[in-house]
Amino acid sequence: MIEHRFVSKRNEMVYSSIVPARAGISEQEKFVRRVFVVAALVAAAVGLTACDSAVDQRGAPVTTSAPSLHVITSDQQTAGPASAPAAGAPVSGSAPAPVTASENASETSAPANGGFTDVDASKYQIDGSYFFQSPSGNIKCGILASAPYGVGCQLAKATIVTPKLPNCTDAPDRKVAAHLYEGKSEFLCTSQGIFVGISPDGSPAGGAVLNYGESLTANGYTCSSSSQGVRCVAGGHGFAIAAENQHIF
Repeated sequence: MIEHRFVSKRNEMVYSSIVPARAGISEQEKFVRRVFVVAALVAAAVGLTACDSAVDQRGAPVTTSAPSLHVITSDQQTAGPASAPAAGAPVSGSAPAPVTASENASETSAPANGGFTDVDASKYQIDGSYFFQSPSGNIKCGILASAPYGVGCQLAKATIVTPKLPNCTDAPDRKVAAHLYEGKSEFLCTSQGIFVGISPDGSPAGGAVLNYGESLTANGYTCSSSSQGVRCVAGGHGFAIAAENQHIF
């Protein structure tokens, strides 16, 4: 007997073909045997293929799609799946609340006197009066303790002289000035340093500098310094003075 054995190492399948061995086999019998062997080989191959397919189906990794993007907003607990936004595209949802200044820094009180900061009047006091000058030194002012001038300022140089002082030419002895006393404001054309004062530290006369954005209050008068000039008021009356502009009210 001749035994033909086909073995698959992967699934241990065995096929045996037992054919009687005898002499004098005719051509027809040989042909039948070959057909039988070929059929057995085909059957074995089909079985192996089926087993391989089963293994692939059991062992192949499961492919899943990428997880959907979920946007959580303050208006809802969960949101349905959404496609990923394109690069640079805004993501829908509630906009963050604006941050107020008080959340980032402690609040500070606004400067007094309409944006001006009060200074210590004692730093400008000389013998009961108060003297100061603008940062440029062109405006010199005094809050006087004695009558009849009250508070006033005069210009070292005037580029424009008010029409109310037709005889004031800005000559060395004809200086443009304005003052307020007992509720009345008026212009002066002076040849003396009425409102200049004497510097306490030996520097040029005119008192300490009242910086832009600062105000000085003394004897019921308040004077404020800005880049536009000096303004002094009391009881709703006063004056404003600068090299190119002077007016009273």
